[in-house]
Amino acid sequence: MLTPSSSKSQSGFTLIELVVVIIILGILAVIALPKFINLSEDAQVSTVKGTGGAFKSGLDLSRAVWAVKVGSGPVEDLPVFGSAQSGEIDFNANGWPAQHYIHGNEASPKLDNVEDCISVWQVIFQGDEPSVSNSNNADETDYKAVYSATATCTFNYRENTNLSIQYDSNLGSVTVDSDPNS
Repeated sequence: MLTPSSSKSQSGFTLIELVVVIIILGILAVIALPKFINLSEDAQVSTVKGTGGAFKSGLDLSRAVWAVKVGSGPVEDLPVFGSAQSGEIDFNANGWPAQHYIHGNEASPKLDNVEDCISVWQVIFQGDEPSVSNSNNADETDYKAVYSATATCTFNYRENTNLSIQYDSNLGSVTVDSDPNS
């Protein structure tokens, strides 16, 4: 006859098995954690690259309208995005968007201050997103505009100021600095 202790089989994990599983989980966590930490940074880089690409596309579209309607030289209040005043842009002598001032009287519009930078951004994006401002209220917007050099604007991403978009209105070039650690 069987005794009560011999009829029951033991079930469960031994201490060695539990330690091995804990070690394996620890190794996986050490390997996988840096990949999850970089996801936020990768998303920020993608956001700035996408915004820079959209900005460049809008500038190129504006330039195409200028080329068809004007062809050469500076022009003020050229309707680019519809017929409303909010869709008009002033172009510099090179045919690139320089500012947006409704019914200004500047013979040769130039991008020469931070307000010009903001006005071009707002006309190109035709809305509130992505938002931009100068240094006075940059904590409330996606990008902070800075007039950084002659006819050049830099739009710094608020969440990571190492990420930026630079627009040179003399050449029509857009450069995206997407190194989050620079």
